Amino acid sequence: MKAMASSFLTMALLAVMVALVPSQSDEAQRQYAYVTNEQDANLMVVDLESEKVVATLPTGKIPHALVFTHDGKGYVNNRGECSLTVIDGVAMTVLRTIDLPAASMQFALSPDKKTLAVGYKDGLKITLIDTTSDSIITTIDIGQDRPGKKPVRIKHPFWSKDGRFVYAGDELNLAVVKIDAEAGKIAASIPLQTTTHHFINAPDGTIYIAHGKDVNGALTITVLDPTTDRIIKTIPIPLAPGEKANGHHGAFSPDGKFFYFCNEGGRTLAIIDTSKLTVAKTLQVGEGAGHVYFNHDGKKAFVVCHADNVVAVIDTTRQEVIKNVLMGTGKKQGHSGYIGEDGSFYMLNAADGMIDWLDGEALTLKSQIKVGDTPMIMVVR
Repeated sequence: MKAMASSFLTMALLAVMVALVPSQSDEAQRQYAYVTNEQDANLMVVDLESEKVVATLPTGKIPHALVFTHDGKGYVNNRGECSLTVIDGVAMTVLRTIDLPAASMQFALSPDKKTLAVGYKDGLKITLIDTTSDSIITTIDIGQDRPGKKPVRIKHPFWSKDGRFVYAGDELNLAVVKIDAEAGKIAASIPLQTTTHHFINAPDGTIYIAHGKDVNGALTITVLDPTTDRIIKTIPIPLAPGEKANGHHGAFSPDGKFFYFCNEGGRTLAIIDTSKLTVAKTLQVGEGAGHVYFNHDGKKAFVVCHADNVVAVIDTTRQEVIKNVLMGTGKKQGHSGYIGEDGSFYMLNAADGMIDWLDGEALTLKSQIKVGDTPMIMVVR
């Protein structure tokens, strides 16, 4: 009887232990936010379910952007030094450091995630990196540099949909340079009258180029045909009185009918009709409008505003601001947002050092998760 009781007790303890250990399916469903903290020179991994930091990984100086390959390998660009930090996002460990020829500004992964294109703050060049071996394939000079000039040379490099070409905005010479990635050479140079911040693939196959400001101080979007390298149209963006032109990022509505474009130099969000290539409407949102995120059904858009503590929520059917939601107290926001499966919106408050969690239905601040000093980029996986 004692042996039988002991056996039952052992089985009961095993059942409890199994119940307490997360299953592989539970772990697969668990989501983590990977956050770069610029002033702390680290990357924090946050379990969004428990709202706890579960790992802190050292990086180089001023870590900013973050991208992941299919197998969970991550790359962090360190803006304060000439290096990238490579991490294992699954094991949550640092793998290695890749030395670069200059201090990077931003980078972009090819569609197949096999090649990383790096653009520089202080070098007019693009470096291509093999993400399997983490070795530099080649570095390509894209224009005539002028040492001593202060402007950032290249902001956001960009890949064509087929992964054949890399585009880069030459900020010194006011041109868009198209690079044949396989041949490792320049395929075309398209002169402009303006600086280039960002590129976005349009549903119709064209490329929208978001500009900072042109030589006359105006704000524009260029629509480019990538098959002919011909400019289809330059769309003027109206500014409110007192605003400066400083175009930042934009996004297409899920149905592809509209493009929402942010002016970080003021409070304007321009809604472009993609069939007419004209501005259908402009909205006033928070100060320093930066990034737009659509919820899963496309009925709401969330606008992160970099110069105050506001997220503007837009009813996309009426194309009107529903509410400007106060998110913490800090006046500087990060450059990332994420829509949860339940419609919640996550973003970074750089000044407060928080991940802010917005209830997507009630449109109220639901929770804040403490991360590091000046969190700037967040990737959820």
